This record gives sequence, C-alpha cells and structure tokens, in this order.
Amino acid sequence: MPSVRTYDRILNVASASGFVSGNSIVGVTSKTIGVIANVNSTLNQLKVKIDNTQQEFSVGETITDNVFIMTNLAGTSNGEINTSEVIVSTKTITAITKADPGVVTAASHGFDNGDTIQITGVVGMTQVNGNRYKVANKTTDTFELLNTDTTDFSTYTSAGTVTQIDKIPFFVANTISSDSILASTSISAIANSPFIAEKNAFVQDPVVRLYSIYYPGEWYPPNPNGNPSEQGAGRAWPTDVPYRFAEIVGDTQSDTVYRVEYDDRKYIPYPVDFTTVETGSDGKINEVTISISNFDNIISTFVENPFLTGNNISNSVVALVNDEFVHGIDPRTVNANPSDVGSEGDEAFDTLTRARANGLSYSADVVGRYGTANASWTYSESIDTGGDNPTDVWQEQKQDTRDLLGGVVEVKTTFAKFLDFWPEYSSARYVSSNVVEVLSALAYRVGDNVIAEHGTTEGTIRRIEENRFLILSNSLDANTSVGDNIYIVNPQADTEAYVEDIFKIDNLESLDQNVARFGLISWLQYFRLAVPKRKYYKNTCQWVYKGPECQYPGVDGGAIPGTFNPQLSAPDKGFNAANEEVTAALDVCGKSLKACQLRNNQIHFGGFPATGRTIPRQ
Repeated sequence: MPSVRTYDRILNVASASGFVSGNSIVGVTSKTIGVIANVNSTLNQLKVKIDNTQQEFSVGETITDNVFIMTNLAGTSNGEINTSEVIVSTKTITAITKADPGVVTAASHGFDNGDTIQITGVVGMTQVNGNRYKVANKTTDTFELLNTDTTDFSTYTSAGTVTQIDKIPFFVANTISSDSILASTSISAIANSPFIAEKNAFVQDPVVRLYSIYYPGEWYPPNPNGNPSEQGAGRAWPTDVPYRFAEIVGDTQSDTVYRVEYDDRKYIPYPVDFTTVETGSDGKINEVTISISNFDNIISTFVENPFLTGNNISNSVVALVNDEFVHGIDPRTVNANPSDVGSEGDEAFDTLTRARANGLSYSADVVGRYGTANASWTYSESIDTGGDNPTDVWQEQKQDTRDLLGGVVEVKTTFAKFLDFWPEYSSARYVSSNVVEVLSALAYRVGDNVIAEHGTTEGTIRRIEENRFLILSNSLDANTSVGDNIYIVNPQADTEAYVEDIFKIDNLESLDQNVARFGLISWLQYFRLAVPKRKYYKNTCQWVYKGPECQYPGVDGGAIPGTFNPQLSAPDKGFNAANEEVTAALDVCGKSLKACQLRNNQIHFGGFPATGRTIPRQ
C-alpha cells in the first residue's frame, strides 16, 4: 500500500475525556472529518488524521467523537467469536468402577488428558456437572474422571456411551444499528504534526526505518494487544516472530553503538538496503527489493525452517502474552501454577493442570532456549518432548514455510528525534555518585536526560569533561554498575510520528552467508493478484463445517447468525452426507446447497449456485 501518514494536526481541546483512539471526529462548524490517532488526556490533546485535505478544523469550533454501533442477533459485541459444541467421537463403556475419582473402561477410547467428555446411558448412575467431565490419567482402555462427584457412586457394568465434546469457533454476523456521539468539546489551539515539520525542515535528524516481518501474512495485522489477528485469532505469534530490525540513514559515527526502541518495541540495528518505492505509468507499484544482512544467520534460521508455523496438539497451554490469554504456549515457559491462572473449568487452569500432570514443569533452561517466557511451541521442542511420531504432537499450519513466501514486511519511517531513546549511546566504565565515566561521550550533549539500562531514575547532563565524564544533576539508580549502557531519554518521543508502507514477500531472490534479498509487492497489489482465492463451484461448499465462514451453531439448535425477520434457528437434529436425518452423533455435512437448506444455513453456503456448469475463464 502507499505510504500512510498517521496524523496531520494536534488539537488542543477543552477536555479530551471520552474521546477514543480510532474513532472519527467531526467539526460541527467546518464539517471536517478526521480519525483520532492518539488521545492525551493529561495534556488534553488529540492527534488527528484529516480525511479530506481540502477541509480544516478551526479554533473555537466544537468537535464530536462519533462511533457506529455494531450489533448482532446473538447480542455479542462487534467481531466477537462465539463457540459451538461439536461431537468428536463416541465410544461404548464396558465398565465404570467406584475408584476415586471414577474410572471408566472403554476399549481404545482415543481420548487425551484434559479432553471434555459426556457420559450417557449408564443405568442408575447419578449424573453431575451436566454429564460433563474431564479426562485424566488415561491409558489405552481406561481413564479417570477429573471432576466427578463420587458421592453414592456405585459400580455399574451396564452399557453406556462416552462422547468427546469439542468447541468450534464461529463469527457472529454484525449490522450497523446507529451512530452515537461519545464525547464533545471545543478546540482551543491547532498545531501541525511535528513529523511533517521535521520532514520539511532544511536540517533533519537521521531518518530511521523500522522493519517488522510477520509470518504467516494471513495473521496480519496484529490485534490491539499486538497478537495475531484473522486466522491467528487466539494464538501467539510463532517464536521469534515478528522479527524486528532497523536501519539508521545518515550514520556518521563509527565508535558508538545503537539502541532503537519505538513505542516500547525494540528493533535490532542492521545494515539494510531498501529500494525506492516507485509507481508505474499504469498506477501499479513496481516491485521493491529489500536486502538484509545475514552475518549472524538470523535470516537463515527463518528462510530455511519448513516448520515455522504450527501447533503442538498434545501439550499446549493458555498463557498471557501482551496481557492477553492466548493458545499454543509451551507450558515449560510458564512460570505459574494452575491456581495462579484461574480455577477449575477455566481453560488456562485446565490446560496447565494437564501439562503439569504430564510432567511438563517450568524450566528456566527452556525459557533460555526460546529467549522469552510464555513462548509458542516450536517444531523441534515439540518433537523432543512428544515421541517418535511427529503427527502425534505437531499440526502444520502451512505445508512449508521456507522462503517466507506470503509474509508481511511492515516499514515505518520516522526520525531519530521521535524514538523512545536517542539511538546512539555508550556504556559506563566508572560510576561514582552523580559522575559517570563512559567509553565515549560523542553521543551525549549538555542538557540531555540519561538513564541506565536497568534503572528508572533520570539524570540531566550538566557538563561533559575530557570527552568521557558525564557530570549529572543527580545520581542514577544505585544498581548502576560498570558495563551498563547509558541511554539518552528522548523528550520529543512521538509514537505516532511515522509513515507506513506494507508489503508482501513475493519471492526470495537470493540468500548467502552475507545477505538475504527479498522481492516485495505492495499489500493491495498482492490481494488484487490473489483474488479470487476460491474457485467457482456451483453446488459444492468450500467452508469447514461449523467453521468461521460456515457459522452453523450445531445440532443442539440455536440462532443462525446473520438471519433476521424472523431469525432462523438450527434444527434440533442431524443429517448425514446423503442429507438423511440421523442422530446428533452422526451429523455430517453433505457440502451441498440442500445440506445448507436442511439446516436453515443457506445464507452461509460457500458455493456459487448462480454460476453455470463451466467454470468462467479468468
């Protein structure tokens, strides 16, 4: 996509209370419309991107924060994922005994520890927990009931059934019901974006390009927590993804090192060659090439890994990543007990309980191998802990991830003066009270505020002596020691002061021990070339039954998402592949339009009934 500015104006307002980033604001007098990029309630400032360059807000006019209200027939919020229960398998019980907890015998049941099951048909058995139990300590033919009430639990030998229950996510259709004014205030002053001022200045600070590679691309963009969206909803990024690196344009110092941090995200300073974005006479954005240094083989570890994305299907747990509970986490990187993350019945509690029962305890050594806590499983770690058969523990999400084809390259261009810290710094070789001797003082200026890498106390540089002694206004943190890096705090840091370009990786042009070179195409061009991603089948649905596109709520009944006047309900019965009525346990979709009609779900049919017998030419 073309470069996108984040905001144009800073509006000083009477009160920023009630305004929300991402919402639209409207000028009551000028009729100017903009999008809020940032709200600073302390300074009563709004950073705003104006939709129409022919319009401008005016000082003194009233502005309102407008938002569309999205509703759906299920009563959930916009974009919320519901779950529908589905029967995975059913087995015959040969015996239930009065062990503590109850022990069930069912030949070759195939259940795993932590699975949810339902028991029915055992004569005289007192049912508890809504007939639902958790599997524990399973063997080939037996398993224990983790959460059963054994009061008056007798020995039964009469036949019954045990059914594994799983939950399938589906999206609820939304409609716009109204728009609402959340807040209103008046503009007291208007200032231009400092990014635009810096861009147009005769003398500029160094340009900094911040690169982030996301893989797989279908998961981009990140959600508000910084975790994957779309097909990655509810999951964490693969280990070491996003991969972030930075290019500082105009580097002149050779005896200093760099720290690049922006919006609390760290980027590795790297030699990068990024070609100019050019547009052809037909309006098409020409292919862009990016060359990344491979001197430490970091890029090689990505492009030569066929198992970059996937999921451990045996021992994954739920854990906090970016303050959000996500799936697919290696329990050995979770420094917590089940009771620390919830209570029985909570997914985080149940999955961690199962993992700990399987002997997967927290290990600082494993965290060290991953390089982070609460890390996503990798293929190699899964195989090391899961036995000889990879298919028992690892589920591929892409058949082969080598070359990073289809990955996203996000490029943010800003200036050094807007980073969290000034990129150049040196390290301490002597610390005494308010005097810090550094290896080189070239990066520092009188008046700079500095902070030690492990500290929180800032000190202002009052003098610099002999190009190595920093005389500060006060002492830094008491734990500041020799070898610690001394960073320059940036008082002009601005996390919205950038322009952004987004590309898809089209091909890996070359890779050697020195450099990796990728061909990129623009985000919009990629989707233009990729549409349609589905073929035109007249009477065959291509969706996964009860998946996020199908949205069928299941044989237990329930409203069909997206239907109204009146809202349709799913029938309380199942059908087989021949569209014949069967029990719920045998319910299978026939993938035809009739199969959808029998279930009142034709609104979500994944075929193209109006097309002819011949697939249209491209």
